[in-house]
Amino acid sequence: MAPPTVLIIGCGVAGPVLAILLKRKGYQPIVFEKVRELGTAGASLMVMSNGLKVFDLIGVADDIKNESIPLAALWDARASGEVLGQSTLPSTFAEKYRQPATGIKRTSLNLLLKNKVLEAGIEVREGWGLVDIQEHEDSVTATFSNGESVTGSFLIGCDGIKSASRVLLQKQKGVEEGTPSFTGLTQGAKTAFLSETPEPLRDIAAMRNWYGDGVHVIAYPVGPTTMSWALTQRETQEREETWRPFTADELKIQQDDLCRLLDGWDASIAQGVRSAERIIKFGLFDRVELKPEQWYSKRCVLVGDAAHPTSPHLGQGANQAMEDCYHLSTALPNLSPDSEDYSKNLEVLGNTLSETIFHPFAEKRQPRTSILVKGARALGERRVAVGPEKGSERDQAIAQSYEGDAAAVVAKFEGLLSQPFN
Repeated sequence: MAPPTVLIIGCGVAGPVLAILLKRKGYQPIVFEKVRELGTAGASLMVMSNGLKVFDLIGVADDIKNESIPLAALWDARASGEVLGQSTLPSTFAEKYRQPATGIKRTSLNLLLKNKVLEAGIEVREGWGLVDIQEHEDSVTATFSNGESVTGSFLIGCDGIKSASRVLLQKQKGVEEGTPSFTGLTQGAKTAFLSETPEPLRDIAAMRNWYGDGVHVIAYPVGPTTMSWALTQRETQEREETWRPFTADELKIQQDDLCRLLDGWDASIAQGVRSAERIIKFGLFDRVELKPEQWYSKRCVLVGDAAHPTSPHLGQGANQAMEDCYHLSTALPNLSPDSEDYSKNLEVLGNTLSETIFHPFAEKRQPRTSILVKGARALGERRVAVGPEKGSERDQAIAQSYEGDAAAVVAKFEGLLSQPFN
């Protein structure tokens, strides 16, 4: 009997991981990606221990770690560089949580995962944008922008914050969801770039934060001599047309603008700005939170940002997607040909799939992701505090979190990194 076909929408981070995990369990996944050819994407992301544990299951954790250097410290400062607090807690992550935390270029990760999928003999169809879903009793048919339709046993939406699968699923439930809403004053707009690591920041592989009036800067290594930067500031207007990589002619202008904005800040930041070869500006968007029952339908289920889009301030977007991948793949039955319970397991994919698999998965995951989404929003709001009074309150809170044995910092990471298994 041919293995059940699984339609996986999105070849970003979660899609390839789920495809490989399900292929190993006897399924036949097909990955559909709306982009015609995966290439340069964003700046970077921080892969924390919880996410790296899942990447290790598909054999790419070592590749990710070899690409960069493990995080060894946390470092928070005022705009001037005056230290508010620092800790070497991240240097203990590998021993305590099985894996360290490490930054990686988003393009490197995307291509690494795509190649891993192809090596596993899994088909990737690029330039296939999802436009419609038709669910049947024991199958689902997806229609794409090229006019083609494909039928599978079930569909997994891994297509990010601008997820087409999410919009289609909510429409089936009578909810008309438009495009994501610009967070505007809540979290502002973000400028991201990669640069050569400034000499003063090479002493230790640290996640560094600088806090100013209405502006926050974060930086961390994504290679032995490369640092990733992100600047978050408040924007009063939505100007999506400006949110793109700047051309070579515009780059110098943007560097000058950023250096003027950061005049009086730690000089290391300006060094990073001046050595950037590419600068991207983009808005931070949000969606209405979904209840567990909105994560799935009869033959479809959402994972990652498609289900619970989160701002980047906790560094948990991709890592929570990895937790989703682990729990969903674990919940789905083993259909390997040599499985003793093959026939019984196959029955699980029948007309009760949503209640036996998707419902428990969503009920398990939604409470945790909901807390983290709210936490990321609140942290983003605090980071870009405006005015001397609010800025002083923020700085004091940061400094206090490092006092004594930094119990608050330790507790935060314990709650994040001990999952999805330890």
